[in-house]
Amino acid sequence: MSKIKEEIEKINKEIHKVILSSKYDKYKIVPYIARWAAELKYKEEYKDLLDSERINIAINDVLTGKVSIEDIKKLPPLETRKKLSILQNVIADSSETKETEKDTSSKSSKKNKK
Repeated sequence: MSKIKEEIEKINKEIHKVILSSKYDKYKIVPYIARWAAELKYKEEYKDLLDSERINIAINDVLTGKVSIEDIKKLPPLETRKKLSILQNVIADSSETKETEKDTSSKSSKKNKK
C-alpha cells in the first residue's frame, strides 16, 4: 500500500477526534480548509485522490497544525492557480506536438534519402 493511502486510512480513523478537540472555531475555518484542499489538488502526490480524501487530508493538516492558516492566507487566489495550470497544460501540449513533428519530419527525411 502506498504511503498516501496509509496516511488516508490513519486520517479517516482519527478525523472525528481531531475535529472535536480543535481549538479553532469550526465554522470560521471552513474556507481555509477548502482552499487548502484545492491546493492539494495541484500537488502531484494528491492529484489522483478523491475529493473527499483530499478534504479529509486538508482538515487534518489544518487542525493539527501541519499547515497554518497564515500559510493558507499567503496562497495566491485560486483563479490564478487555475490559469497557471491551464497555461502549463498548453505549454506541455505544444512541446509534445513539436517533438512529434520533429520525429515525423526526421523519419520522412530519412525515407526521402533512401
